Amino acid sequence: MGSKKVFSGQRGLITAIFLASVFINLLVLTAPLYMLQLFSRVMSSGNVNTMIMLTIGAAIALIFFLAFDTIRQRLAARLGTRLEGNHGPSVLHGLVTATNPNDTQGARPVRDLQEIRAFVNSAAFIALLDAPWSLLFVGVIFLFHPVLGIIATIGLLFLFGLGIISELVSREPTEAASDAEQKASGTIEEMLRNAEVVRSMGKAPALIQRWKKETFVAMVFGAVATDRIALLTSFAKMTRMALQIALLGGGVLLVIQGQLSPGMMIASSILLGRAAAPVEQSIAGWRQFSQARLAMRRLNALFASQKEAAQTMDLPEPNARLSVENATVVVANKQAPLLLDVSFELRPGDALGIIGPSGAGKTSLARALVGLQPLSRGYIRVDDAALTDWPVDQIGQYIGFLPQRVELFQGTVAENIAMMDEEASPSAVVEAAKRASIHELILSLPAGYNTQVGLRGELLSAGQRQRIGLARAFFGDRRIIVMDEPNANLDPDGEEALSQAVQNATDRGCIVILITHRMSILRGVSHAGIMQDGRMVRFGASKSVLDSMVSPLSNKTTDDPKVAVLKPRKIIKRTVKTGGAK
Repeated sequence: MGSKKVFSGQRGLITAIFLASVFINLLVLTAPLYMLQLFSRVMSSGNVNTMIMLTIGAAIALIFFLAFDTIRQRLAARLGTRLEGNHGPSVLHGLVTATNPNDTQGARPVRDLQEIRAFVNSAAFIALLDAPWSLLFVGVIFLFHPVLGIIATIGLLFLFGLGIISELVSREPTEAASDAEQKASGTIEEMLRNAEVVRSMGKAPALIQRWKKETFVAMVFGAVATDRIALLTSFAKMTRMALQIALLGGGVLLVIQGQLSPGMMIASSILLGRAAAPVEQSIAGWRQFSQARLAMRRLNALFASQKEAAQTMDLPEPNARLSVENATVVVANKQAPLLLDVSFELRPGDALGIIGPSGAGKTSLARALVGLQPLSRGYIRVDDAALTDWPVDQIGQYIGFLPQRVELFQGTVAENIAMMDEEASPSAVVEAAKRASIHELILSLPAGYNTQVGLRGELLSAGQRQRIGLARAFFGDRRIIVMDEPNANLDPDGEEALSQAVQNATDRGCIVILITHRMSILRGVSHAGIMQDGRMVRFGASKSVLDSMVSPLSNKTTDDPKVAVLKPRKIIKRTVKTGGAK
């Protein structure tokens, strides 16, 4: 099964648009044929009844033209709507489930989809549909007289050449302008996301200057592309008018020589105008077409990179036995691996606390455990099935995750705990809050569970946001809960509530993994691990690991993980050889 494309599944609608274009361009012949009949029949015979019948026939043809043209425009609008409606969810799903941490495209695929829809609804798209029919009109002109056909052919070939030149001279600046616009949009998003820091530290002018430089580049390249296309469009207009003059001049000579009737001469001029118009409009709208083509190329690449989730079979409900086997993560532009041969095993009811200095690989391990960081080597297994063998949406129902930076959605506390799930029951939301030991805290808020948290949770304190994120990690039937620095913003009461929440989870048979810099919380877990330089240098029962963490200066247990990992060399060697506690 090949990867889908932007226009996949739209064959019927595209066929209908094509058929409408066939009838429209055939009905375009109404005016020149009417003119031809007036000159050849009515003017020669003076029969008014013939003119009336011809006029009625032409009026009926124009009514059909109006109907088919309206139908085609509506079908094109439906095509654009369908493209965005059908692909929008999969594009968003692909962005949300992307596992590349270095991906900086942001919301660009969504804008690409909107750009394609705008192009399909534009006059440039209609002009591209009509452009191939220019050959039909030139063929009819050839039937009138070969000389006129040659003049029309030379003119159209010149117009097509201008179209090719337009593509060649506008491609590079259009792509450069698109990339610069993406960078400028990214700068705006970063400024808005960090608006408080920017404003408080007086750095708005500096960031605005950065945005101006990126926008200036986009405007320069955009202006270059627009100027080149505008010049070629003007050439196309001049060429079309020159063609009509040449055709009329040649036609008059043929009429004088008796080789052509006046009606054929005027009909040829009308047909030539109709043949040249879509080519001219296509050149004028070439930048829009180029941008839509770039957007379609990027979207097709996105679709090709997405895995066929439907091919992954659902597995039985997990009992949540977690095993990590030689987990290794190597990323580009980094010499040392983020993780190197990390191995350990946890069973239902176990709680693991992981400590280590900054840059030791703790967050990379947490991301790998929840499927956000792909492994370069090794496996993470849930009930003996590799994490990659589980459908993402299925295993996600059993994994709770609290990242370092808690981002809340704009909505109520209850909606954030339920992850904006409209079908979530109030009892399940309250149960999650009680599991996280924040039920009383929520009730103390002005509107309780209906309290609005504001944009990104700005109406709450950092500690409140973190505890709501904790309740979110406990919402539903979670079997494995991974928390990265869950106590970073907590006061002593919050830490006590966190310890109680961990105890509640392990009592229910959940596996809880805590990444922390504070040693105090490790005294309430069953297992502990020390990470250094991407390795798990020590793993075992919590008491055993804590007892071994002695400061070399004071010979006492220390809460500083930077000191705690300064173990005698023989201990690290022994741990690596055994691969952890047995």
